Amino acid sequence: MLLSLLLLAHAAAGQTADPAAPARAGQYQCVLPNREKKTCLGTTSYKIAGSSYEATTRLFLAPTPLITMELHTRGTVTDGKFCETVKLADFQAGTVLVNGTPADAATTTAVKSQLTAVVAALDGKTTCSAIKPAEDGLLLNELSVDGAVRADLSQKFVWVSEKDGYGLGM
Repeated sequence: MLLSLLLLAHAAAGQTADPAAPARAGQYQCVLPNREKKTCLGTTSYKIAGSSYEATTRLFLAPTPLITMELHTRGTVTDGKFCETVKLADFQAGTVLVNGTPADAATTTAVKSQLTAVVAALDGKTTCSAIKPAEDGLLLNELSVDGAVRADLSQKFVWVSEKDGYGLGM
């Protein structure tokens, strides 16, 4: 599951003719949402220019203390899918936070060591997300790695906006 959450950075946008339409409208993906608690195990927001995008992904890693990570990636919209190359360096450059403030060096090193172990096998591979409908009004980021669909890495999500009040959590 950790690998799936990490690959949120390579997740995509909407089920419309323009898959980036919700992101262009200021919405972000709330992955594995708990609608009652208004929480997400991860979020991804996009800044889109033409067919290119910059994504900011926030990952929920632990509840007490609250440990999260923020990372930035880039990609392109290709054939209605959001695609990018997995770069271990993007994960290593991420910011680890404890209760909303930058983590100490020991915590940062521990988190990034675990991420490196999980993400290293995907370094340099191309990932693409196709958005599919799922049950209960959710959407599915159907993730492929180098052209092969990986159901184990695909995640359900819902588009939300800041006013909806969602945050990271379980």
